[in-house]
Amino acid sequence: MIAIAGIIQLKRIAFRNLARHRVKTILTCTAIMVSVAMYIFVDGWLAGMNIESKRNIVSYEMGAAKLQARAYIDKLDEKPMYENFAGWETYAAALDAAGYDSAPRFVFSGTLFSETGSAPIEFNAIDPGADASLLRYAGWVEQGRFINSGAFEIVLGAETAKKLHVGGPGDNNDVRISTVIDVKDEGGTVRHVYQIIDAVVVGTINSPNPKNNNNCAWIPLDVLQDDAGMMLDGHVTELLIRAKNADDSAVPGPFESPQTIAATVTLPPELGIFGWETYSADYLAAAAGDNWSTRIMVIILFILSFLGIANTMLLAILERTKEIGMMRAQGMTDGQLVFTYMIEAGMVGLFGAALGVIIGCLINIPMVKYGIDFSKMMGSMDGNIGYRVNGVFRSAWNVPVIIGTGIIAMLLSSVTAFFPTRRALKMPITESLRFE
Repeated sequence: MIAIAGIIQLKRIAFRNLARHRVKTILTCTAIMVSVAMYIFVDGWLAGMNIESKRNIVSYEMGAAKLQARAYIDKLDEKPMYENFAGWETYAAALDAAGYDSAPRFVFSGTLFSETGSAPIEFNAIDPGADASLLRYAGWVEQGRFINSGAFEIVLGAETAKKLHVGGPGDNNDVRISTVIDVKDEGGTVRHVYQIIDAVVVGTINSPNPKNNNNCAWIPLDVLQDDAGMMLDGHVTELLIRAKNADDSAVPGPFESPQTIAATVTLPPELGIFGWETYSADYLAAAAGDNWSTRIMVIILFILSFLGIANTMLLAILERTKEIGMMRAQGMTDGQLVFTYMIEAGMVGLFGAALGVIIGCLINIPMVKYGIDFSKMMGSMDGNIGYRVNGVFRSAWNVPVIIGTGIIAMLLSSVTAFFPTRRALKMPITESLRFE
């Protein structure tokens, strides 16, 4: 009981000190508040862009996983069209029975020529119906319409269409594809066949994923099967996979993992199921690097703030050196004095952190609901900022970080009082009493 009463008395002393030094208390609380609110805001914004980017990669780009040749994955950056496979219909039927949608694709690179210019393009030869049921980009046609099977039609990303002056009212939409067909013979030798394909641009895509809108095109898979197209003869480079009725607001869960999907279909050794993370490794690494670099900058601001707090505490304690000497002369131990000033600093940290959490959350509410529209800035950067977000950047709620930031701010504030107090206590009591 005596110990508890002593602690309560020390707390009262700490509260009186806060009241006596109102200006310094308010300034220190403000510094902590700004640091905490800024960290919560930046963390929420980064978390929001990362979550939205992952959703957009899955929903607009590739689905949850792909069935693909293992040799293709080994040369993924090259996009080797000769590492393809046939008989995809059997695998699609097995996946359908297991509760998955699938969409065949043949991906190849080439140059698209229009009346006014040319551009390098990643072409996706697709089954329009299957692709539209699995991915969401087909619902974002800005001009014209989506492609139909059986015709040499192309849908282009909106930004590329603008550069080539196709797809809009009054444009000449006749285009020509120049590409190289890579054919691998039984001996493993790859030969190259140059091919020209005439087509018509029937629409443009402007989706929430900027990759769709830049240097991408979609053409019906069935028209490329013979010599007039790509001589595919039923082969594809990949089979996109997504759970039926998947929730677009969530990233793929256990049911859409490569292991779970692979258990539903019998594959030859040369084929495998690969998750969306395999194809997004570069983005995920870059996003993680951006997160850390931004957080480090905010943490530096955080540290600078607390260095200011430590300096404020040092000055406050030095100003009270004579007061400390009197309390020591009256019998207060060094431990009690250190505890008193740590409580005082901790209370400053608590008030500042609480205000910072409140303000950070208040700022985050409109950021989560509405975000900030950076469409004009992204247009000048061709939509290429690393994140798969097009225009509006929204934040997300990161509750552990919000709570943890407030607790850490309070603890750091308390710790900053320890060293200045210990320094003041090294002075002999007689000198402390004479200190002016």
